[in-house]
Amino acid sequence: MATLDIGGVTVQRDRPVPMRDGVVLAADIYSPSGAHEPLPILIQRTPYNKLFAQTGVYQHPAWYARRGYVVVVQDTRGRFASGGDFEPYAHEAEDGADTVGWAAALPGTTGRVGTFGFSYAGMNQLLAAGLRPPALACMAVGCAGSDFHDGWTYRGGALQLAFILSWTIQALAGPDAARQDRDAARRVRDIATNVPQALKRPLTAWLQSGEFPRFFADWIEHEARDGYCASLVSSTLHRDSAVPCRHVTGWYDIFVEGGVRNFQLLSTQSPAAAAQHLVVGPWQHVPWMTVNGIIDHGPTAENPIDELQLRWFDRWLKERPLNDSWSRVRYFLMGADCWQEAANWPPHPQSCVLHLHSSGCAGSRLSDGRLLIDPPLDQPPDIFVYDPGDPVPSIGGASCCSADVAPIGAFDQRGVESRNDVLVYTSPTLTDDCDVIGAVELHLHAASDAVDTDWTAKLVDVHPDGTAINICDGILRARYRQSPSCPQPLVPGDVHAYRISLGVTAMRFKAGHAIRLEVSSSNFPCYDANPNTGGRLATEEPIDARVATQIVYHQPGRESRLVLTVGESRPFFEP
Repeated sequence: MATLDIGGVTVQRDRPVPMRDGVVLAADIYSPSGAHEPLPILIQRTPYNKLFAQTGVYQHPAWYARRGYVVVVQDTRGRFASGGDFEPYAHEAEDGADTVGWAAALPGTTGRVGTFGFSYAGMNQLLAAGLRPPALACMAVGCAGSDFHDGWTYRGGALQLAFILSWTIQALAGPDAARQDRDAARRVRDIATNVPQALKRPLTAWLQSGEFPRFFADWIEHEARDGYCASLVSSTLHRDSAVPCRHVTGWYDIFVEGGVRNFQLLSTQSPAAAAQHLVVGPWQHVPWMTVNGIIDHGPTAENPIDELQLRWFDRWLKERPLNDSWSRVRYFLMGADCWQEAANWPPHPQSCVLHLHSSGCAGSRLSDGRLLIDPPLDQPPDIFVYDPGDPVPSIGGASCCSADVAPIGAFDQRGVESRNDVLVYTSPTLTDDCDVIGAVELHLHAASDAVDTDWTAKLVDVHPDGTAINICDGILRARYRQSPSCPQPLVPGDVHAYRISLGVTAMRFKAGHAIRLEVSSSNFPCYDANPNTGGRLATEEPIDARVATQIVYHQPGRESRLVLTVGESRPFFEP
Protein backbone atom coordinates (compact mmCIF):
# COMPACT_ATOMS: atom_id res chain seq x y z
CA MET A 1 0.00 0.00 0.00
CA ALA A 2 1.62 3.26 -1.19
CA THR A 3 1.04 6.82 0.07
CA LEU A 4 1.74 10.02 -1.87
CA ASP A 5 0.87 13.69 -1.79
CA ILE A 6 -0.66 15.51 -4.76
CA GLY A 7 -1.03 19.22 -4.15
CA GLY A 8 -2.23 19.14 -0.57
CA VAL A 9 -4.13 15.88 -0.89
CA THR A 10 -2.83 12.65 0.62
CA VAL A 11 -3.49 9.54 -1.46
CA GLN A 12 -3.39 6.02 -0.04
CA ARG A 13 -3.25 3.45 -2.84
CA ASP A 14 -4.74 -0.03 -2.75
CA ARG A 15 -6.31 -0.05 0.70
CA PRO A 16 -7.83 -3.53 1.23
CA VAL A 17 -11.62 -3.57 1.71
CA PRO A 18 -12.98 -6.95 2.91
CA MET A 19 -16.37 -8.14 1.66
CA ARG A 20 -18.79 -10.36 3.57
CA ASP A 21 -17.81 -13.45 1.56
CA GLY A 22 -14.07 -13.00 2.17
CA VAL A 23 -13.16 -11.40 -1.19
CA VAL A 24 -10.92 -8.35 -0.78
CA LEU A 25 -11.41 -5.29 -2.99
CA ALA A 26 -8.89 -2.48 -3.46
CA ALA A 27 -9.54 1.24 -2.95
CA ASP A 28 -7.62 4.49 -3.18
CA ILE A 29 -8.36 7.10 -0.50
CA TYR A 30 -7.95 10.84 -1.14
CA SER A 31 -7.86 13.04 1.99
CA PRO A 32 -7.09 16.76 2.33
CA SER A 33 -3.76 17.10 4.12
CA GLY A 34 -3.91 18.61 7.58
CA ALA A 35 -7.71 18.38 8.04
CA HIS A 36 -8.59 19.50 11.60
CA GLU A 37 -12.09 18.07 11.86
CA PRO A 38 -13.88 14.89 10.76
CA LEU A 39 -14.97 14.94 7.11
CA PRO A 40 -17.79 13.21 5.22
CA ILE A 41 -16.99 10.51 2.68
CA LEU A 42 -17.61 10.21 -1.08
CA ILE A 43 -17.39 6.79 -2.73
CA GLN A 44 -17.04 5.87 -6.38
CA ARG A 45 -16.99 2.16 -7.24
CA THR A 46 -15.87 1.63 -10.83
CA PRO A 47 -15.03 -1.32 -13.09
CA TYR A 48 -13.06 1.03 -15.38
CA ASN A 49 -9.88 1.40 -13.24
CA LYS A 50 -9.89 3.45 -10.06
CA LEU A 51 -6.80 5.35 -11.26
CA PHE A 52 -8.95 7.02 -13.93
CA ALA A 53 -11.84 7.60 -11.49
CA GLN A 54 -14.16 8.46 -14.43
CA THR A 55 -12.34 11.76 -15.00
CA GLY A 56 -13.71 11.80 -18.55
CA VAL A 57 -16.77 13.55 -17.10
CA TYR A 58 -15.88 14.39 -13.46
CA GLN A 59 -13.11 16.38 -11.85
CA HIS A 60 -10.29 14.35 -10.32
CA PRO A 61 -11.00 12.97 -6.80
CA ALA A 62 -8.42 15.43 -5.46
CA TRP A 63 -10.76 18.28 -6.54
CA TYR A 64 -13.47 16.95 -4.21
CA ALA A 65 -10.95 16.23 -1.43
CA ARG A 66 -9.75 19.85 -1.48
CA ARG A 67 -13.36 20.91 -0.90
CA GLY A 68 -13.64 19.02 2.33
CA TYR A 69 -14.26 15.36 1.58
CA VAL A 70 -12.53 12.03 2.03
CA VAL A 71 -12.89 10.38 -1.38
CA VAL A 72 -12.78 6.59 -1.79
CA VAL A 73 -12.38 5.22 -5.33
CA GLN A 74 -12.61 1.45 -5.54
CA ASP A 75 -12.09 -1.15 -8.27
CA THR A 76 -15.19 -3.33 -8.32
CA ARG A 77 -14.95 -7.09 -7.83
CA GLY A 78 -12.73 -8.84 -10.35
CA ARG A 79 -11.46 -5.59 -11.88
CA PHE A 80 -7.87 -4.33 -11.90
CA ALA A 81 -6.48 -4.38 -8.33
CA SER A 82 -9.54 -6.00 -6.70
CA GLY A 83 -9.97 -9.69 -5.99
CA GLY A 84 -12.77 -12.02 -7.04
CA ASP A 85 -14.36 -12.73 -10.41
CA PHE A 86 -16.14 -10.11 -12.49
CA GLU A 87 -19.80 -10.94 -13.05
CA PRO A 88 -21.64 -7.77 -14.10
CA TYR A 89 -24.00 -6.60 -11.32
CA ALA A 90 -24.08 -9.99 -9.60
CA HIS A 91 -22.36 -8.79 -6.39
CA GLU A 92 -22.74 -5.02 -6.59
CA ALA A 93 -25.55 -4.63 -4.03
CA GLU A 94 -23.68 -6.46 -1.26
CA ASP A 95 -20.23 -5.17 -2.23
CA GLY A 96 -21.54 -1.60 -2.36
CA ALA A 97 -23.26 -1.86 1.03
CA ASP A 98 -20.14 -3.45 2.58
CA THR A 99 -17.94 -0.68 1.17
CA VAL A 100 -20.24 2.02 2.57
CA GLY A 101 -20.05 0.41 6.01
CA TRP A 102 -16.26 0.06 5.80
CA ALA A 103 -15.76 3.68 4.69
CA ALA A 104 -18.05 5.03 7.42
CA ALA A 105 -15.64 3.60 10.03
CA LEU A 106 -12.53 5.27 8.57
CA PRO A 107 -10.65 7.44 11.08
CA GLY A 108 -11.04 11.18 10.60
CA THR A 109 -14.49 10.90 9.02
CA THR A 110 -18.00 11.78 10.15
CA GLY A 111 -19.38 8.40 9.12
CA ARG A 112 -21.76 10.03 6.60
CA VAL A 113 -21.38 8.71 3.06
CA GLY A 114 -22.36 9.93 -0.41
CA THR A 115 -21.77 8.03 -3.63
CA PHE A 116 -21.19 9.13 -7.22
CA GLY A 117 -20.31 7.68 -10.60
CA PHE A 118 -21.87 7.12 -14.01
CA SER A 119 -22.84 4.19 -16.23
CA TYR A 120 -21.96 0.94 -14.41
CA ALA A 121 -20.75 3.08 -11.51
CA GLY A 122 -24.19 4.68 -11.46
CA MET A 123 -26.23 1.50 -11.47
CA ASN A 124 -24.18 -0.11 -8.73
CA GLN A 125 -25.09 2.81 -6.44
CA LEU A 126 -28.79 2.09 -6.90
CA LEU A 127 -28.25 -1.59 -6.19
CA ALA A 128 -26.37 -0.85 -2.97
CA ALA A 129 -29.00 1.69 -1.89
CA GLY A 130 -31.62 -1.03 -2.18
CA LEU A 131 -30.01 -2.71 0.84
CA ARG A 132 -30.27 0.53 2.85
CA PRO A 133 -26.78 0.71 4.40
CA PRO A 134 -27.24 3.02 7.42
CA ALA A 135 -24.35 5.38 6.61
CA LEU A 136 -25.48 6.12 3.04
CA ALA A 137 -26.93 9.65 3.06
CA CYS A 138 -27.13 10.58 -0.65
CA MET A 139 -26.24 9.57 -4.20
CA ALA A 140 -25.34 11.26 -7.48
CA VAL A 141 -26.18 8.69 -10.17
CA GLY A 142 -25.07 9.38 -13.74
CA CYS A 143 -26.22 7.71 -16.97
CA ALA A 144 -27.61 4.58 -15.32
CA GLY A 145 -30.19 2.16 -16.62
CA SER A 146 -33.15 1.04 -14.55
CA ASP A 147 -33.54 -2.46 -15.97
CA PHE A 148 -30.83 -4.95 -16.85
CA HIS A 149 -32.79 -6.56 -19.68
CA ASP A 150 -34.62 -3.74 -21.48
CA GLY A 151 -32.31 -0.78 -21.91
CA TRP A 152 -29.02 -2.55 -21.12
CA THR A 153 -28.68 -5.75 -23.10
CA TYR A 154 -31.82 -5.43 -25.22
CA ARG A 155 -34.22 -2.75 -26.32
CA GLY A 156 -37.67 -3.62 -27.55
CA GLY A 157 -36.49 -7.24 -27.69
CA ALA A 158 -33.57 -6.45 -30.05
CA LEU A 159 -29.98 -6.93 -28.94
CA GLN A 160 -28.02 -3.68 -28.41
CA LEU A 161 -25.19 -5.20 -30.40
CA ALA A 162 -22.76 -2.26 -30.74
CA PHE A 163 -22.95 -1.58 -27.03
CA ILE A 164 -22.60 -5.07 -25.60
CA LEU A 165 -19.83 -6.05 -28.01
CA SER A 166 -17.70 -2.93 -27.44
CA TRP A 167 -18.44 -2.98 -23.69
CA THR A 168 -17.42 -6.63 -23.37
CA ILE A 169 -14.16 -5.98 -25.22
CA GLN A 170 -13.51 -3.04 -22.89
CA ALA A 171 -14.36 -5.20 -19.87
CA LEU A 172 -11.83 -7.82 -21.00
CA ALA A 173 -8.98 -5.47 -21.78
CA GLY A 174 -8.12 -4.01 -18.37
CA PRO A 175 -7.76 -6.93 -15.97
CA ASP A 176 -5.95 -9.16 -18.48
CA ALA A 177 -3.24 -6.54 -18.88
CA ALA A 178 -3.21 -5.60 -15.19
CA ARG A 179 -2.78 -9.21 -14.12
CA GLN A 180 0.00 -9.79 -16.62
CA ASP A 181 -1.85 -12.36 -18.73
CA ARG A 182 0.00 -11.09 -21.75
CA ASP A 183 -1.33 -13.61 -24.27
CA ALA A 184 -4.93 -12.85 -23.29
CA ALA A 185 -4.18 -9.13 -23.41
CA ARG A 186 -2.81 -9.45 -26.96
CA ARG A 187 -5.89 -11.37 -28.13
CA VAL A 188 -8.22 -8.73 -26.72
CA ARG A 189 -6.13 -5.92 -28.16
CA ASP A 190 -6.29 -7.50 -31.60
CA ILE A 191 -10.09 -7.57 -31.36
CA ALA A 192 -10.27 -4.03 -29.95
CA THR A 193 -8.21 -2.56 -32.80
CA ASN A 194 -10.88 -3.61 -35.32
CA VAL A 195 -14.27 -3.74 -33.64
CA PRO A 196 -16.13 -3.08 -36.93
CA GLN A 197 -14.59 -6.29 -38.26
CA ALA A 198 -15.63 -8.07 -35.07
CA LEU A 199 -19.23 -7.05 -35.71
CA LYS A 200 -19.19 -9.02 -38.94
CA ARG A 201 -18.72 -12.25 -37.04
CA PRO A 202 -22.02 -13.94 -36.15
CA LEU A 203 -22.88 -14.18 -32.48
CA THR A 204 -22.66 -17.96 -32.70
CA ALA A 205 -18.99 -17.64 -33.66
CA TRP A 206 -18.24 -15.53 -30.57
CA LEU A 207 -20.11 -17.96 -28.34
CA GLN A 208 -18.22 -20.93 -29.73
CA SER A 209 -14.78 -19.28 -29.77
CA GLY A 210 -14.26 -19.21 -26.01
CA GLU A 211 -12.72 -15.74 -26.36
CA PHE A 212 -15.53 -13.97 -24.53
CA PRO A 213 -16.58 -14.44 -20.89
CA ARG A 214 -19.52 -16.42 -19.62
CA PHE A 215 -21.60 -13.32 -18.90
CA PHE A 216 -21.60 -12.47 -22.62
CA ALA A 217 -23.06 -15.88 -23.40
CA ASP A 218 -25.63 -15.38 -20.63
CA TRP A 219 -26.80 -12.13 -22.22
CA ILE A 220 -27.30 -13.82 -25.58
CA GLU A 221 -28.95 -16.93 -24.20
CA HIS A 222 -31.42 -14.98 -22.04
CA GLU A 223 -32.92 -12.90 -24.83
CA ALA A 224 -36.41 -13.16 -23.34
CA ARG A 225 -36.93 -11.58 -19.95
CA ASP A 226 -36.69 -14.28 -17.29
CA GLY A 227 -35.36 -15.02 -13.84
CA TYR A 228 -31.78 -14.30 -14.90
CA CYS A 229 -32.43 -10.55 -15.10
CA ALA A 230 -34.49 -10.59 -11.90
CA SER A 231 -31.52 -12.11 -10.09
CA LEU A 232 -29.42 -9.06 -11.00
CA VAL A 233 -31.88 -6.18 -10.49
CA SER A 234 -34.71 -6.64 -8.01
CA SER A 235 -38.20 -5.60 -9.08
CA THR A 236 -38.50 -3.80 -5.70
CA LEU A 237 -35.29 -1.81 -6.17
CA HIS A 238 -36.96 1.60 -6.31
CA ARG A 239 -39.20 0.90 -3.32
CA ASP A 240 -36.26 -0.36 -1.27
CA SER A 241 -34.08 2.73 -1.77
CA ALA A 242 -34.54 5.53 0.77
CA VAL A 243 -31.74 7.84 -0.32
CA PRO A 244 -31.83 11.36 -1.85
CA CYS A 245 -30.48 11.14 -5.37
CA ARG A 246 -29.47 13.48 -8.16
CA HIS A 247 -29.92 11.68 -11.49
CA VAL A 248 -27.90 12.83 -14.50
CA THR A 249 -28.21 11.69 -18.11
CA GLY A 250 -28.14 13.00 -21.70
CA TRP A 251 -30.60 13.01 -24.58
CA TYR A 252 -28.25 10.84 -26.67
CA ASP A 253 -27.23 8.61 -23.76
CA ILE A 254 -27.90 4.93 -24.40
CA PHE A 255 -29.49 4.78 -20.92
CA VAL A 256 -31.54 7.99 -21.08
CA GLU A 257 -34.86 6.16 -20.73
CA GLY A 258 -33.54 4.30 -17.70
CA GLY A 259 -32.20 7.47 -16.10
CA VAL A 260 -35.52 9.26 -16.48
CA ARG A 261 -37.40 6.17 -15.29
CA ASN A 262 -35.18 5.92 -12.19
CA PHE A 263 -36.12 9.48 -11.31
CA GLN A 264 -39.81 8.87 -11.96
CA LEU A 265 -39.98 5.60 -10.01
CA LEU A 266 -38.00 6.87 -7.04
CA SER A 267 -40.14 10.04 -7.06
CA THR A 268 -43.25 7.91 -6.53
CA GLN A 269 -42.06 4.77 -4.72
CA SER A 270 -39.08 5.71 -2.55
CA PRO A 271 -39.37 6.96 1.04
CA ALA A 272 -37.03 9.72 -0.21
CA ALA A 273 -39.41 10.59 -3.07
CA ALA A 274 -39.26 14.36 -2.51
CA ALA A 275 -35.45 14.35 -2.60
CA GLN A 276 -35.05 13.11 -6.18
CA HIS A 277 -33.60 15.55 -8.71
CA LEU A 278 -33.05 15.10 -12.46
CA VAL A 279 -30.57 16.77 -14.82
CA VAL A 280 -30.62 15.95 -18.57
CA GLY A 281 -28.12 17.57 -20.91
CA PRO A 282 -27.71 17.37 -24.72
CA TRP A 283 -24.95 14.81 -24.30
CA GLN A 284 -24.17 11.26 -25.32
CA HIS A 285 -23.09 8.60 -22.84
CA VAL A 286 -19.57 9.98 -22.72
CA PRO A 287 -18.18 12.63 -22.99
CA TRP A 288 -20.58 15.38 -21.84
CA MET A 289 -19.62 18.12 -24.29
CA THR A 290 -21.20 21.05 -26.10
CA VAL A 291 -20.62 19.34 -29.45
CA ASN A 292 -22.62 16.17 -30.01
CA GLY A 293 -22.13 14.55 -33.40
CA ILE A 294 -22.24 17.45 -35.85
CA ILE A 295 -24.36 19.74 -33.65
CA ASP A 296 -22.80 22.40 -31.40
CA HIS A 297 -25.24 23.34 -28.64
CA GLY A 298 -23.16 26.33 -27.55
CA PRO A 299 -21.55 27.35 -24.26
CA THR A 300 -24.72 26.84 -22.21
CA ALA A 301 -24.35 23.08 -22.83
CA GLU A 302 -21.05 22.90 -20.93
CA ASN A 303 -20.88 20.12 -18.33
CA PRO A 304 -21.97 21.65 -14.96
CA ILE A 305 -22.03 18.40 -12.99
CA ASP A 306 -19.10 18.84 -10.60
CA GLU A 307 -20.43 22.07 -9.13
CA LEU A 308 -23.95 20.64 -8.98
CA GLN A 309 -22.70 17.50 -7.25
CA LEU A 310 -20.65 19.49 -4.76
CA ARG A 311 -23.71 21.51 -3.74
CA TRP A 312 -25.73 18.27 -3.54
CA PHE A 313 -23.15 16.62 -1.28
CA ASP A 314 -22.81 19.75 0.87
CA ARG A 315 -26.58 19.69 1.40
CA TRP A 316 -26.89 16.06 2.52
CA LEU A 317 -23.46 15.42 4.05
CA LYS A 318 -22.67 18.81 5.62
CA GLU A 319 -26.25 19.99 6.26
CA ARG A 320 -25.75 23.19 4.30
CA PRO A 321 -28.62 24.86 2.40
CA LEU A 322 -28.92 23.58 -1.16
CA ASN A 323 -27.31 26.59 -2.81
CA ASP A 324 -28.92 25.73 -6.08
CA SER A 325 -31.23 28.01 -8.06
CA TRP A 326 -32.66 25.32 -10.32
CA SER A 327 -35.80 23.27 -9.73
CA ARG A 328 -36.09 19.49 -9.18
CA VAL A 329 -35.93 18.88 -12.94
CA ARG A 330 -33.48 20.68 -15.20
CA TYR A 331 -33.36 19.70 -18.84
CA PHE A 332 -31.60 21.09 -21.87
CA LEU A 333 -34.04 22.06 -24.63
CA MET A 334 -32.20 21.23 -27.84
CA GLY A 335 -32.97 23.48 -30.79
CA ALA A 336 -33.43 26.40 -28.39
CA ASP A 337 -30.08 25.52 -26.76
CA CYS A 338 -31.08 26.57 -23.27
CA TRP A 339 -31.79 24.99 -19.88
CA GLN A 340 -35.37 24.69 -18.71
CA GLU A 341 -36.79 23.88 -15.29
CA ALA A 342 -39.79 21.91 -14.09
CA ALA A 343 -41.20 20.41 -10.92
CA ASN A 344 -41.74 17.00 -12.51
CA TRP A 345 -41.12 15.03 -15.68
CA PRO A 346 -42.60 15.44 -18.19
CA PRO A 347 -43.42 19.10 -17.47
CA HIS A 348 -46.46 19.24 -19.79
CA PRO A 349 -47.77 15.68 -20.32
CA GLN A 350 -50.01 16.39 -23.29
CA SER A 351 -50.01 14.47 -26.54
CA CYS A 352 -50.05 15.51 -30.18
CA VAL A 353 -50.81 12.93 -32.87
CA LEU A 354 -49.44 13.08 -36.40
CA HIS A 355 -50.82 10.49 -38.84
CA LEU A 356 -48.83 8.74 -41.55
CA HIS A 357 -49.98 9.40 -45.12
CA SER A 358 -48.70 8.47 -48.57
CA SER A 359 -49.80 7.21 -51.97
CA GLY A 360 -47.77 4.06 -51.35
CA CYS A 361 -44.45 5.67 -52.27
CA ALA A 362 -42.97 6.69 -48.91
CA GLY A 363 -39.95 4.50 -49.56
CA SER A 364 -38.95 5.79 -52.97
CA ARG A 365 -36.47 8.53 -53.73
CA LEU A 366 -39.47 10.63 -54.80
CA SER A 367 -41.10 9.96 -51.43
CA ASP A 368 -44.52 11.49 -50.86
CA GLY A 369 -44.77 10.26 -47.27
CA ARG A 370 -46.39 12.89 -45.05
CA LEU A 371 -47.15 13.49 -41.37
CA LEU A 372 -50.49 15.26 -40.98
CA ILE A 373 -52.85 16.13 -38.14
CA ASP A 374 -55.83 14.65 -39.99
CA PRO A 375 -56.25 10.86 -40.07
CA PRO A 376 -55.86 9.19 -43.47
CA LEU A 377 -58.63 8.26 -45.86
CA ASP A 378 -58.29 5.05 -47.84
CA GLN A 379 -54.67 4.92 -49.05
CA PRO A 380 -52.49 2.15 -50.47
CA PRO A 381 -49.92 0.80 -47.98
CA ASP A 382 -46.19 1.38 -48.22
CA ILE A 383 -44.14 -1.70 -49.09
CA PHE A 384 -40.42 -2.27 -48.74
CA VAL A 385 -38.05 -5.22 -48.69
CA TYR A 386 -35.80 -5.85 -45.69
CA ASP A 387 -32.64 -7.87 -46.36
CA PRO A 388 -30.74 -8.88 -43.18
CA GLY A 389 -27.61 -9.12 -45.32
CA ASP A 390 -27.84 -5.41 -46.19
CA PRO A 391 -29.22 -3.68 -43.07
CA VAL A 392 -29.78 0.06 -42.76
CA PRO A 393 -26.57 1.50 -41.24
CA SER A 394 -26.61 3.26 -37.87
CA ILE A 395 -25.69 6.90 -38.50
CA GLY A 396 -25.83 8.45 -35.05
CA GLY A 397 -28.21 7.88 -32.21
CA ALA A 398 -27.97 6.87 -28.56
CA SER A 399 -25.45 4.07 -28.90
CA CYS A 400 -22.26 3.27 -27.03
CA CYS A 401 -19.33 3.00 -26.60
CA SER A 402 -17.12 3.37 -29.69
CA ALA A 403 -17.57 5.78 -32.60
CA ASP A 404 -15.56 3.30 -34.68
CA VAL A 405 -18.45 0.86 -34.35
CA ALA A 406 -21.26 3.31 -35.07
CA PRO A 407 -21.30 7.13 -35.06
CA ILE A 408 -22.90 8.34 -31.81
CA GLY A 409 -25.00 11.47 -31.42
CA ALA A 410 -26.65 13.81 -33.93
CA PHE A 411 -25.89 13.40 -37.66
CA ASP A 412 -27.40 14.15 -41.06
CA GLN A 413 -29.70 11.29 -42.07
CA ARG A 414 -30.17 12.14 -45.76
CA GLY A 415 -27.87 9.32 -46.88
CA VAL A 416 -29.92 6.77 -44.97
CA GLU A 417 -33.17 8.28 -46.21
CA SER A 418 -32.13 7.71 -49.82
CA ARG A 419 -32.51 3.95 -49.36
CA ASN A 420 -35.68 2.32 -50.66
CA ASP A 421 -35.96 0.22 -47.49
CA VAL A 422 -36.45 3.35 -45.35
CA LEU A 423 -39.93 4.88 -45.36
CA VAL A 424 -39.88 8.66 -44.90
CA TYR A 425 -42.83 10.73 -43.66
CA THR A 426 -42.41 14.50 -43.36
CA SER A 427 -44.70 17.16 -41.93
CA PRO A 428 -45.46 20.45 -43.65
CA THR A 429 -43.19 23.31 -42.67
CA LEU A 430 -43.79 24.59 -39.15
CA THR A 431 -45.10 28.14 -38.91
CA ASP A 432 -44.22 28.41 -35.20
CA ASP A 433 -41.76 26.76 -32.87
CA CYS A 434 -42.93 23.40 -31.51
CA ASP A 435 -41.40 21.89 -28.36
CA VAL A 436 -41.44 18.09 -28.11
CA ILE A 437 -40.72 17.39 -24.43
CA GLY A 438 -41.22 13.86 -23.15
CA ALA A 439 -41.92 10.44 -24.59
CA VAL A 440 -42.16 9.75 -28.33
CA GLU A 441 -44.04 6.69 -29.61
CA LEU A 442 -45.05 5.21 -32.95
CA HIS A 443 -48.32 3.29 -33.20
CA LEU A 444 -47.84 1.21 -36.32
CA HIS A 445 -50.18 -1.06 -38.26
CA ALA A 446 -47.98 -3.39 -40.27
CA ALA A 447 -47.53 -6.87 -41.71
CA SER A 448 -44.65 -9.04 -42.85
CA ASP A 449 -44.36 -12.25 -44.86
CA ALA A 450 -41.80 -13.52 -42.30
CA VAL A 451 -42.41 -15.37 -39.03
CA ASP A 452 -40.45 -12.66 -37.20
CA THR A 453 -38.96 -9.28 -38.06
CA ASP A 454 -38.05 -5.89 -36.58
CA TRP A 455 -39.70 -2.49 -36.86
CA THR A 456 -37.55 0.60 -36.37
CA ALA A 457 -38.51 4.25 -36.09
CA LYS A 458 -36.57 7.51 -35.92
CA LEU A 459 -37.65 11.09 -35.16
CA VAL A 460 -35.81 13.64 -37.31
CA ASP A 461 -35.55 17.44 -37.36
CA VAL A 462 -35.53 18.71 -40.98
CA HIS A 463 -33.78 22.06 -41.39
CA PRO A 464 -34.70 24.60 -44.08
CA ASP A 465 -31.64 23.59 -46.14
CA GLY A 466 -32.71 19.93 -46.05
CA THR A 467 -30.31 18.76 -43.35
CA ALA A 468 -32.06 15.98 -41.43
CA ILE A 469 -30.84 15.53 -37.85
CA ASN A 470 -31.78 12.43 -35.83
CA ILE A 471 -33.37 13.22 -32.45
CA CYS A 472 -34.38 9.85 -30.96
CA ASP A 473 -35.15 6.36 -32.22
CA GLY A 474 -36.54 2.97 -31.23
CA ILE A 475 -36.99 -0.63 -32.25
CA LEU A 476 -39.41 -3.47 -31.58
CA ARG A 477 -38.79 -7.14 -32.32
CA ALA A 478 -42.11 -8.43 -33.61
CA ARG A 479 -42.14 -11.65 -31.62
CA TYR A 480 -41.93 -9.59 -28.41
CA ARG A 481 -44.77 -7.28 -29.44
CA GLN A 482 -46.99 -8.37 -26.52
CA SER A 483 -44.44 -9.27 -23.86
CA PRO A 484 -40.64 -9.28 -23.45
CA SER A 485 -41.06 -12.56 -21.54
CA CYS A 486 -43.13 -14.53 -24.02
CA PRO A 487 -42.11 -14.53 -27.70
CA GLN A 488 -44.92 -15.14 -30.19
CA PRO A 489 -44.13 -15.82 -33.85
CA LEU A 490 -45.96 -13.99 -36.59
CA VAL A 491 -48.40 -15.56 -38.99
CA PRO A 492 -47.02 -14.33 -42.34
CA GLY A 493 -49.30 -11.69 -43.79
CA ASP A 494 -51.26 -10.99 -40.59
CA VAL A 495 -51.64 -7.32 -39.69
CA HIS A 496 -50.63 -6.34 -36.16
CA ALA A 497 -50.73 -3.11 -34.16
CA TYR A 498 -47.26 -2.31 -32.78
CA ARG A 499 -46.29 0.30 -30.19
CA ILE A 500 -42.68 1.34 -30.70
CA SER A 501 -41.03 3.54 -28.08
CA LEU A 502 -38.62 6.10 -29.50
CA GLY A 503 -37.53 7.07 -25.99
CA VAL A 504 -37.62 10.56 -24.52
CA THR A 505 -36.33 13.91 -25.69
CA ALA A 506 -36.58 17.68 -25.30
CA MET A 507 -36.37 19.28 -28.72
CA ARG A 508 -37.55 22.58 -30.17
CA PHE A 509 -38.53 22.13 -33.79
CA LYS A 510 -38.16 25.69 -35.00
CA ALA A 511 -40.43 27.61 -37.31
CA GLY A 512 -39.29 26.89 -40.87
CA HIS A 513 -38.26 23.34 -39.93
CA ALA A 514 -40.28 20.15 -40.39
CA ILE A 515 -40.86 17.03 -38.30
CA ARG A 516 -39.91 13.75 -39.95
CA LEU A 517 -40.37 10.08 -39.16
CA GLU A 518 -38.29 7.25 -40.61
CA VAL A 519 -39.66 3.69 -40.53
CA SER A 520 -37.64 0.61 -41.45
CA SER A 521 -36.66 -2.82 -40.13
CA SER A 522 -33.00 -2.43 -39.21
CA ASN A 523 -30.55 -0.04 -37.55
CA PHE A 524 -27.23 -1.87 -37.61
CA PRO A 525 -24.97 -2.19 -35.66
CA CYS A 526 -26.81 -0.33 -32.91
CA TYR A 527 -29.07 -3.38 -32.93
CA ASP A 528 -28.50 -6.83 -34.35
CA ALA A 529 -30.02 -7.43 -37.78
CA ASN A 530 -33.04 -9.71 -37.35
CA PRO A 531 -32.69 -12.75 -39.68
CA ASN A 532 -36.53 -12.90 -39.94
CA THR A 533 -36.61 -16.57 -38.93
CA GLY A 534 -37.79 -16.38 -35.33
CA GLY A 535 -34.77 -18.45 -34.24
CA ARG A 536 -32.80 -17.88 -31.05
CA LEU A 537 -29.81 -15.54 -31.21
CA ALA A 538 -27.58 -18.17 -29.62
CA THR A 539 -28.17 -20.67 -32.43
CA GLU A 540 -29.00 -18.67 -35.58
CA GLU A 541 -26.42 -18.58 -38.40
CA PRO A 542 -26.27 -15.93 -41.17
CA ILE A 543 -27.03 -18.62 -43.74
CA ASP A 544 -30.42 -19.10 -42.07
CA ALA A 545 -31.52 -15.50 -42.74
CA ARG A 546 -34.33 -14.74 -45.17
CA VAL A 547 -35.52 -11.62 -46.95
CA ALA A 548 -38.84 -10.17 -45.75
CA THR A 549 -41.44 -8.07 -47.53
CA GLN A 550 -42.81 -5.44 -45.15
CA ILE A 551 -46.14 -3.60 -45.40
CA VAL A 552 -47.04 -0.42 -43.48
CA TYR A 553 -50.70 0.60 -43.43
CA HIS A 554 -52.33 4.01 -43.10
CA GLN A 555 -56.04 3.80 -43.76
CA PRO A 556 -59.26 3.88 -41.70
CA GLY A 557 -59.15 1.12 -39.10
CA ARG A 558 -55.42 0.64 -39.74
CA GLU A 559 -54.08 4.09 -38.99
CA SER A 560 -50.39 4.47 -38.20
CA ARG A 561 -49.54 7.51 -36.12
CA LEU A 562 -46.67 9.26 -34.40
CA VAL A 563 -47.52 10.31 -30.83
CA LEU A 564 -45.47 13.21 -29.47
CA THR A 565 -45.43 14.61 -25.94
CA VAL A 566 -45.47 18.35 -26.52
CA GLY A 567 -44.90 21.41 -24.39
CA GLU A 568 -47.10 24.46 -24.28
CA SER A 569 -46.44 25.09 -27.98
CA ARG A 570 -48.21 22.65 -30.33
CA PRO A 571 -47.30 22.17 -34.00
CA PHE A 572 -48.85 24.51 -36.54
CA PHE A 573 -48.07 23.94 -40.19
CA GLU A 574 -48.17 25.83 -43.42
CA PRO A 575 -51.36 25.00 -45.36
